[in-house]
Amino acid sequence: MNEGANRVGARQRFRQARRQAQIEQLTARITGRDTRLVSFDDIRMELRQRSPLYRGIQEIPLESIIGSVGRYKAFTREFLPLTDSLEERWVGVDTLATTQGWPPVELYQVGNVYFVKDGNHRVSVAKQMELATIEAHVWEYSAEITFDPDADMDALFIQLGERNFLEKTGLAERYPEHNIRFTSPGRYTELLAQIEDLRGKLAQIDGEMMAYEEAVDAWHEMVYLPTIQIIQDSTLLTDFAGRTEADLFVWLSQHRERVRAHYGDSKNLADLAQLLAEKYKEGGIQKVSRQVRRLLGDEALPPLVDDVVELDKEEPAADPEMEPKEP
Repeated sequence: MNEGANRVGARQRFRQARRQAQIEQLTARITGRDTRLVSFDDIRMELRQRSPLYRGIQEIPLESIIGSVGRYKAFTREFLPLTDSLEERWVGVDTLATTQGWPPVELYQVGNVYFVKDGNHRVSVAKQMELATIEAHVWEYSAEITFDPDADMDALFIQLGERNFLEKTGLAERYPEHNIRFTSPGRYTELLAQIEDLRGKLAQIDGEMMAYEEAVDAWHEMVYLPTIQIIQDSTLLTDFAGRTEADLFVWLSQHRERVRAHYGDSKNLADLAQLLAEKYKEGGIQKVSRQVRRLLGDEALPPLVDDVVELDKEEPAADPEMEPKEP
């Protein structure tokens, strides 16, 4: 088959991939399934290891590649092209595959999943060719964590946040039944900030900085547990089905001043939780929920603990060392 015929076939495959992408996006809107390609830069910010280790050339399952360094807005999670502007490059890569073959792609590995450093179009074409694996240079960020490749992005970031929080605080070793779980990403950062704040305040009182582990225990016993106990004893968890006690704790932490100003004074988060629980008993969930939404300045907001501060998913500034180099 000559090159001209190869390119005709490649264009047909690209247009088929574009149609699949459009169908996938439409289906995702209906089902709520997350089809976005994961940004490696967002993942990298959650990694303690700053420099990856080169692991050589390997055959990598295509289904384990879930993200990209620089092209995460150009393809779906299945590496289907999202714009027609990708056609010429995509067709060129497809034609190269059927005439000469292509060099290995370059991937970053985190746990059991991979992110494309260089070769997004090759991965896209390989998936359209229904290949099972692709040859790749692999750089590994060591992380003892297992991801579900089909999980939505929020689930991935929650999992990373939990791992980092537990590694830094050692909380699970001393309180194995801590049960701190979130339904939205970015919440563990709030807890770490609270620990540092408490540590600083105690240092002012005592005249010296306490060990970090001691500050974690003090926060857990003096701040977190008393508030959680009230949340558990109230009807709040039932009233806000699908949310966790940790979700409610962080919501109270982030909006304590506005809630306190509206419902009355309280000395700490535990008092605030008690006050809010009592208001629910007196006024009913619908009334208090409406009041809290008005308090936040947005009648359209979902009930009390729905996300107020979303994790920033904007594309970060380009990193010259991370720029992909397509063939």
